[in-house]
Amino acid sequence: MAITPLTDASNEAGADKALATAVKDAAGITHNAAVDAVNAYVGYGFEPPITVAKILAHLNGPTEISDEFGDKFAATVGDETPVSGTDPFDLGNISVSETSIEDLGIERPILAVPVEKPGRQEFFRVHPDPAFHLMARLIVLEADRESYLLTRTVWPCIPGETKLVKLTTFLTRTGAVGLWPLNMPDELLGKRDTDWGVTARKAAELGEKKWVRLQANMQRRMYDVVTSEKIPDPVWPKIAFKEILEIAFGDGRLITSVDHPVIRQLGGQ
Repeated sequence: MAITPLTDASNEAGADKALATAVKDAAGITHNAAVDAVNAYVGYGFEPPITVAKILAHLNGPTEISDEFGDKFAATVGDETPVSGTDPFDLGNISVSETSIEDLGIERPILAVPVEKPGRQEFFRVHPDPAFHLMARLIVLEADRESYLLTRTVWPCIPGETKLVKLTTFLTRTGAVGLWPLNMPDELLGKRDTDWGVTARKAAELGEKKWVRLQANMQRRMYDVVTSEKIPDPVWPKIAFKEILEIAFGDGRLITSVDHPVIRQLGGQ
Protein backbone atom coordinates (compact mmCIF):
# COMPACT_ATOMS: atom_id res chain seq x y z
CA MET A 1 0.00 0.00 0.00
CA ALA A 2 1.52 3.31 -1.07
CA ILE A 3 0.91 6.67 0.50
CA THR A 4 1.17 10.23 -0.69
CA PRO A 5 4.43 12.03 0.17
CA LEU A 6 4.02 14.51 3.00
CA THR A 7 4.89 18.18 3.19
CA ASP A 8 4.73 18.32 6.99
CA ALA A 9 5.68 15.20 8.92
CA SER A 10 3.91 16.47 12.07
CA ASN A 11 0.63 17.19 10.32
CA GLU A 12 -1.98 14.45 10.77
CA ALA A 13 -3.85 15.56 7.67
CA GLY A 14 -0.81 14.70 5.55
CA ALA A 15 -0.80 10.99 6.41
CA ASP A 16 -2.68 8.39 4.47
CA LYS A 17 -5.60 7.76 6.84
CA ALA A 18 -6.18 4.22 5.66
CA LEU A 19 -2.56 3.25 6.30
CA ALA A 20 -2.52 4.99 9.66
CA THR A 21 -5.69 3.19 10.70
CA ALA A 22 -4.23 -0.14 9.58
CA VAL A 23 -1.03 0.46 11.59
CA LYS A 24 -3.10 1.51 14.63
CA ASP A 25 -5.27 -1.61 14.53
CA ALA A 26 -2.46 -4.03 13.80
CA ALA A 27 0.06 -2.63 16.29
CA GLY A 28 -2.31 -1.83 19.11
CA ILE A 29 -1.12 1.76 19.42
CA THR A 30 -3.04 5.00 19.60
CA HIS A 31 -4.25 6.80 16.52
CA ASN A 32 -1.81 9.67 17.00
CA ALA A 33 1.10 7.29 17.38
CA ALA A 34 0.14 5.51 14.16
CA VAL A 35 -0.06 8.82 12.25
CA ASP A 36 3.33 9.87 13.63
CA ALA A 37 4.83 6.52 12.62
CA VAL A 38 3.59 6.82 9.04
CA ASN A 39 4.73 10.44 8.78
CA ALA A 40 8.15 9.59 10.21
CA TYR A 41 8.58 6.71 7.76
CA VAL A 42 7.71 8.84 4.73
CA GLY A 43 9.63 11.84 5.94
CA TYR A 44 12.75 9.73 6.22
CA GLY A 45 12.65 9.12 2.47
CA PHE A 46 12.14 5.38 2.00
CA GLU A 47 11.03 4.29 -1.42
CA PRO A 48 7.46 3.05 -1.92
CA PRO A 49 5.66 0.78 -1.70
CA ILE A 50 5.21 1.50 1.99
CA THR A 51 3.41 -1.34 3.74
CA VAL A 52 1.96 -1.97 7.14
CA ALA A 53 4.24 -4.98 7.47
CA LYS A 54 7.37 -2.87 7.04
CA ILE A 55 6.30 -0.45 9.77
CA LEU A 56 5.15 -3.18 12.12
CA ALA A 57 8.41 -5.01 11.72
CA HIS A 58 10.11 -2.37 13.82
CA LEU A 59 7.91 -3.14 16.76
CA ASN A 60 9.65 -6.52 17.06
CA GLY A 61 13.20 -5.60 16.04
CA PRO A 62 15.27 -4.63 12.97
CA THR A 63 14.29 -5.93 9.53
CA GLU A 64 15.22 -4.97 5.98
CA ILE A 65 14.46 -1.36 6.91
CA SER A 66 17.55 0.32 8.29
CA ASP A 67 18.24 0.35 12.00
CA GLU A 68 18.51 4.13 11.78
CA PHE A 69 14.82 4.39 10.94
CA GLY A 70 14.02 1.74 13.52
CA ASP A 71 15.50 3.97 16.20
CA LYS A 72 13.53 6.92 14.86
CA PHE A 73 10.32 4.89 14.82
CA ALA A 74 10.91 3.59 18.35
CA ALA A 75 11.41 7.14 19.60
CA THR A 76 8.12 8.10 17.96
CA VAL A 77 5.92 5.41 19.48
CA GLY A 78 7.93 4.08 22.39
CA ASP A 79 6.04 6.07 25.01
CA GLU A 80 2.58 5.25 23.69
CA THR A 81 0.36 2.87 25.65
CA PRO A 82 -1.32 0.07 23.67
CA VAL A 83 -5.05 0.47 23.56
CA SER A 84 -6.38 -2.22 21.26
CA GLY A 85 -6.41 -5.83 22.34
CA THR A 86 -7.02 -4.80 25.97
CA ASP A 87 -10.23 -5.19 27.90
CA PRO A 88 -11.37 -1.88 29.39
CA PHE A 89 -13.32 -3.87 31.97
CA ASP A 90 -10.34 -5.96 33.04
CA LEU A 91 -10.99 -6.49 36.75
CA GLY A 92 -7.29 -6.25 37.47
CA ASN A 93 -7.38 -2.60 36.39
CA ILE A 94 -10.57 -1.79 38.30
CA SER A 95 -10.70 -3.69 41.57
CA VAL A 96 -9.12 -2.09 44.64
CA SER A 97 -8.33 -3.46 48.04
CA GLU A 98 -10.29 -2.21 51.02
CA THR A 99 -9.08 1.29 51.81
CA SER A 100 -9.68 3.17 55.03
CA ILE A 101 -9.77 6.89 55.64
CA GLU A 102 -6.44 6.53 57.46
CA ASP A 103 -4.88 4.90 54.37
CA LEU A 104 -5.81 7.96 52.32
CA GLY A 105 -4.48 10.36 54.92
CA ILE A 106 -7.91 11.87 55.39
CA GLU A 107 -8.86 13.40 58.71
CA ARG A 108 -12.37 14.22 59.82
CA PRO A 109 -12.12 17.22 62.16
CA ILE A 110 -14.61 17.39 65.02
CA LEU A 111 -16.46 20.68 64.67
CA ALA A 112 -19.22 20.17 67.23
CA VAL A 113 -19.77 18.00 70.31
CA PRO A 114 -23.37 17.82 71.54
CA VAL A 115 -23.95 17.59 75.28
CA GLU A 116 -26.91 15.26 75.41
CA LYS A 117 -28.09 11.70 75.82
CA PRO A 118 -27.51 9.52 72.72
CA GLY A 119 -30.51 9.41 70.40
CA ARG A 120 -33.04 6.66 71.01
CA GLN A 121 -32.51 5.26 67.51
CA GLU A 122 -28.70 5.33 67.64
CA PHE A 123 -26.34 2.53 68.56
CA PHE A 124 -23.37 3.97 70.42
CA ARG A 125 -20.24 3.06 72.35
CA VAL A 126 -18.86 4.66 75.51
CA HIS A 127 -15.17 5.46 75.80
CA PRO A 128 -13.57 2.85 78.09
CA ASP A 129 -10.80 5.17 79.29
CA PRO A 130 -11.69 6.84 82.64
CA ALA A 131 -9.77 9.89 81.46
CA PHE A 132 -12.66 10.56 79.05
CA HIS A 133 -15.19 10.85 81.90
CA LEU A 134 -15.60 13.81 84.24
CA MET A 135 -17.73 14.56 87.29
CA ALA A 136 -18.97 18.12 86.92
CA ARG A 137 -21.84 20.51 87.55
CA LEU A 138 -23.97 21.95 84.77
CA ILE A 139 -26.67 24.52 84.38
CA VAL A 140 -29.23 23.51 81.80
CA LEU A 141 -31.43 26.24 80.36
CA GLU A 142 -34.65 24.42 79.58
CA ALA A 143 -35.94 26.97 77.08
CA ASP A 144 -32.76 26.95 75.00
CA ARG A 145 -31.83 23.31 75.70
CA GLU A 146 -28.29 24.57 76.27
CA SER A 147 -25.89 23.16 78.85
CA TYR A 148 -23.30 25.29 80.60
CA LEU A 149 -20.29 23.94 82.47
CA LEU A 150 -19.40 25.61 85.77
CA THR A 151 -16.01 25.90 87.40
CA ARG A 152 -15.51 24.86 91.05
CA THR A 153 -15.38 28.47 92.20
CA VAL A 154 -18.69 29.46 90.62
CA TRP A 155 -21.21 26.68 91.23
CA PRO A 156 -21.29 27.08 95.07
CA CYS A 157 -22.74 30.57 94.48
CA ILE A 158 -25.89 29.09 92.89
CA PRO A 159 -25.97 25.40 93.91
CA GLY A 160 -29.73 25.03 93.52
CA GLU A 161 -29.55 25.81 89.79
CA THR A 162 -26.95 23.15 89.08
CA LYS A 163 -27.08 19.41 88.51
CA LEU A 164 -24.36 16.91 89.27
CA VAL A 165 -23.48 14.83 86.20
CA LYS A 166 -20.84 12.53 84.89
CA LEU A 167 -19.78 13.81 81.46
CA THR A 168 -19.28 10.59 79.50
CA THR A 169 -17.72 10.50 76.04
CA PHE A 170 -19.64 8.41 73.53
CA LEU A 171 -19.36 7.62 69.83
CA THR A 172 -22.26 6.89 67.52
CA ARG A 173 -22.21 4.32 64.76
CA THR A 174 -21.82 7.14 62.23
CA GLY A 175 -18.67 8.39 63.99
CA ALA A 176 -20.15 11.39 65.82
CA VAL A 177 -18.66 12.21 69.21
CA GLY A 178 -20.85 13.43 72.06
CA LEU A 179 -20.83 14.05 75.81
CA TRP A 180 -23.54 12.26 77.72
CA PRO A 181 -24.36 14.09 80.99
CA LEU A 182 -25.27 11.12 83.15
CA ASN A 183 -27.36 12.23 86.12
CA MET A 184 -25.78 11.39 89.45
CA PRO A 185 -27.31 11.26 92.94
CA ASP A 186 -26.49 14.51 94.71
CA GLU A 187 -26.32 14.14 98.49
CA LEU A 188 -25.15 17.72 98.90
CA LEU A 189 -28.40 19.06 97.45
CA GLY A 190 -30.55 16.19 98.64
CA LYS A 191 -31.28 14.84 95.16
CA ARG A 192 -31.87 11.11 95.34
CA ASP A 193 -31.15 8.59 92.66
CA THR A 194 -33.84 7.43 90.24
CA ASP A 195 -34.41 4.36 88.11
CA TRP A 196 -33.80 6.52 85.06
CA GLY A 197 -30.38 7.46 86.41
CA VAL A 198 -29.46 3.94 87.56
CA THR A 199 -30.38 2.26 84.27
CA ALA A 200 -28.70 5.00 82.20
CA ARG A 201 -25.44 4.49 84.08
CA LYS A 202 -25.70 0.72 83.65
CA ALA A 203 -26.25 1.23 79.93
CA ALA A 204 -23.16 3.45 79.77
CA GLU A 205 -21.10 0.80 81.57
CA LEU A 206 -22.33 -1.83 79.12
CA GLY A 207 -21.54 0.53 76.25
CA GLU A 208 -17.85 0.36 77.09
CA LYS A 209 -17.84 -3.23 75.80
CA LYS A 210 -20.76 -3.45 73.36
CA TRP A 211 -22.79 -1.35 70.98
CA VAL A 212 -25.94 -0.34 72.83
CA ARG A 213 -29.15 1.57 72.18
CA LEU A 214 -31.39 3.15 74.81
CA GLN A 215 -35.14 2.70 74.82
CA ALA A 216 -37.29 4.59 77.31
CA ASN A 217 -39.70 2.37 79.23
CA MET A 218 -42.28 4.94 80.26
CA GLN A 219 -44.41 2.47 82.16
CA ARG A 220 -41.56 1.41 84.44
CA ARG A 221 -39.85 4.83 84.37
CA MET A 222 -36.47 3.45 83.39
CA TYR A 223 -34.35 2.64 80.34
CA ASP A 224 -34.27 -0.66 78.50
CA VAL A 225 -31.13 -1.49 76.55
CA VAL A 226 -30.64 -3.20 73.18
CA THR A 227 -27.17 -4.50 72.27
CA SER A 228 -25.54 -5.61 69.02
CA GLU A 229 -22.65 -8.00 68.49
CA LYS A 230 -22.51 -7.54 64.72
CA ILE A 231 -21.35 -3.94 64.45
CA PRO A 232 -17.54 -3.66 64.05
CA ASP A 233 -15.48 -2.26 66.91
CA PRO A 234 -15.41 1.54 67.04
CA VAL A 235 -12.50 3.62 65.77
CA TRP A 236 -12.10 6.43 68.28
CA PRO A 237 -10.87 9.75 66.90
CA LYS A 238 -7.43 10.94 67.92
CA ILE A 239 -8.50 13.76 70.21
CA ALA A 240 -7.84 14.54 73.86
CA PHE A 241 -10.70 14.82 76.33
CA LYS A 242 -9.72 18.44 77.04
CA GLU A 243 -10.25 19.25 73.36
CA ILE A 244 -13.67 17.60 73.47
CA LEU A 245 -14.60 19.81 76.43
CA GLU A 246 -13.34 22.92 74.64
CA ILE A 247 -15.49 22.14 71.60
CA ALA A 248 -18.56 21.21 73.64
CA PHE A 249 -18.41 24.21 75.99
CA GLY A 250 -16.75 26.82 73.84
CA ASP A 251 -18.40 30.07 72.75
CA GLY A 252 -19.28 31.15 76.28
CA ARG A 253 -20.70 27.87 77.56
CA LEU A 254 -18.03 27.60 80.27
CA ILE A 255 -19.04 29.74 83.25
CA THR A 256 -16.02 31.03 85.15
CA SER A 257 -17.55 34.06 86.85
CA VAL A 258 -20.79 35.08 88.56
CA ASP A 259 -20.92 37.92 86.04
CA HIS A 260 -21.65 35.46 83.25
CA PRO A 261 -24.88 36.34 81.36
CA VAL A 262 -26.51 33.04 82.35
CA ILE A 263 -25.90 33.66 86.06
CA ARG A 264 -27.22 37.18 85.72
CA GLN A 265 -30.29 35.88 83.86
CA LEU A 266 -31.08 33.32 86.57
CA GLY A 267 -30.66 36.03 89.18
CA GLY A 268 -33.27 38.20 87.49
CA GLN A 269 -30.81 40.78 86.22
